[in-house]
Amino acid sequence: MLAGITVPMEASASSENDWSVSNSLTTTSADTDTKLAVNVGRCKELFDLSSGDVSFVFTLAADATLSPDAVYSVKFAKGNESCSKTIESVPEDSCVTISENQALTSSVSPLEVKRAVGTLSSATDAAGCEDLKETSYVYLIVSDPTSAGMENIYTVTYTLDFRTSRPAAPTELSADAGGESIKVSWSSSTDAESYKVYYGEEGVSMSIGDKPEDISGAHSATSSTTSITIKNKVSADKTYLVSVTAVDGYGNESLLGEVVTVETVASKDFWDSYRAENADVDGGFCFIATAAYGSTQEPHVQVLRKFRDNVLMQSAAGQKFVETYYRLSPPLAYFIGQHPVLRAMTRTALWPLYGFAYLLMYMPVLLWSILGLFAVGVGGLVYRRMRRRHLSKVAAPILAAAIAGGTFLMAPDEAFAESPVDMMAEFKAGPYTPDELGNAFKAHFSDKSGFIVEGEYDWQFWRGVGSLGLGFHLAYGNIKGSSIEESGEESLDGTELHWLPLRLSLVYRFDYLWTRFEFPFTIYVKAGFDYSFWWVRDGADNIATSDDGKKGYGGTFGFHVVAGLAFVLDWLAPDMEKAFDVEWGINTSYIFAEYMYCQLDNFGAKDAFDLTDKATFHIGIGLEF
Repeated sequence: MLAGITVPMEASASSENDWSVSNSLTTTSADTDTKLAVNVGRCKELFDLSSGDVSFVFTLAADATLSPDAVYSVKFAKGNESCSKTIESVPEDSCVTISENQALTSSVSPLEVKRAVGTLSSATDAAGCEDLKETSYVYLIVSDPTSAGMENIYTVTYTLDFRTSRPAAPTELSADAGGESIKVSWSSSTDAESYKVYYGEEGVSMSIGDKPEDISGAHSATSSTTSITIKNKVSADKTYLVSVTAVDGYGNESLLGEVVTVETVASKDFWDSYRAENADVDGGFCFIATAAYGSTQEPHVQVLRKFRDNVLMQSAAGQKFVETYYRLSPPLAYFIGQHPVLRAMTRTALWPLYGFAYLLMYMPVLLWSILGLFAVGVGGLVYRRMRRRHLSKVAAPILAAAIAGGTFLMAPDEAFAESPVDMMAEFKAGPYTPDELGNAFKAHFSDKSGFIVEGEYDWQFWRGVGSLGLGFHLAYGNIKGSSIEESGEESLDGTELHWLPLRLSLVYRFDYLWTRFEFPFTIYVKAGFDYSFWWVRDGADNIATSDDGKKGYGGTFGFHVVAGLAFVLDWLAPDMEKAFDVEWGINTSYIFAEYMYCQLDNFGAKDAFDLTDKATFHIGIGLEF
């Protein structure tokens, strides 16, 4: 700007960097912005397409500038040839000029160039796609004079590599079978990045040297290593053919290697053996509300069923909840239905859900008014508690309002003040072996120990000489074993037992020595009731099914007793204790070890799936806040 007068600047000529290159060809082989490698499978697919065209798209950047005299040409070369980087055609070039000396404006972009696949390489049909190692080029050549009048010629190149040589097939193939699985192994192949296993029942056509794309009627599985255990579409007492191919980095697949034959043999998983010994244990099904009220036509049940259909089933989350409920609740309902006292207790426990469902469907305005008042009340309680922690007059009401609205914020005060203590969280793990399941358990799992992980949340409702709390636990455990052939030998097939305990505990902690004298050890005891879901998986990794059609899953009631010793970590770093309290509201952290007696047998019922372990222990970490 001179003396208030704006001097216009001429736009610079565009450059190669102003263009991006893309194409509509998709493949599993190497792909970048300006280069694509076509494998043998994709080459054949392109010949099978009705058009057979490959599309190349050149796109000019939105902020690029072009001079009025800008022009372009498009040229094409194949078979490792190249073109002269000139706007005009050069007679001695081996390339083909598609467009020459055309006016270039922003309206031309995106510029699409199509070439039939038969012109991209030396292949003239799908059969000619084998063993190609060629490169084709599509050039966009632009002449765009600069502001000084100098000619600026540049080229945007798209490179298309045909790399269709197949890798060598794997060798030293072997296969061993169980009843519902086949373990396959082989030696590594040069240039292979992955492998593909083909298998099918006797009668499927597979021979060494076959092209994998010509195989029909066979199943397949992929592996990144030189072995795999196949568990899909495998049944006992059948003969299977198995072969393996190698896949290279371009996606080229080798011809079939050697073909082996393997016979599966009948085997029993844990659920088969357990049902043979305990025919009265079947994990039978009925549902909680129906079991509690006695009939699907009972008015309370009708309201809950309508709530399921008209509310829960109308959303993906609700559908998932219903699906999970129907999968997990039947064993609990079955047990409730056997005990009149439990039926009465369950009817009482269902009243909040029934009331919520009834109000939501028939009196929604009243329901939301009640929830709003509840939120305001919670917000008021939070406000009072935050003020006791000396939060600012601004931060406390903001935090209270956030919680009332469903948003949780944390705003620690700069000055330290010990926060109130009424909650605790624990995370623990340890061995757990439900070895009261009889000879079937010993036969399939031998001396193996199961493993369990558990999370616990405690609400401390009383503090005096120690504390009393109510604990809620969620745990998961499993143990893996082997299926057994009819001969008594271990099968290649595995079998697994999983369990998911839910626990409710009354917890007493004698932490007086820590809170009064800072002695860093605390003893505690817990006792309460359990309900554990369980399920058994067979050799195909599916839910096991016995010969009479009974599914291997259900649930078992029981109780537990725990005694433990905790070491308070704050004793080692008191300054860290204060920082944790200020920043996170965590008053105390500790590590612990505990002994547990857990009896899960429906309180001695003869038809219970017994998950009892009378002597186990956990180690873990706990946080009190």
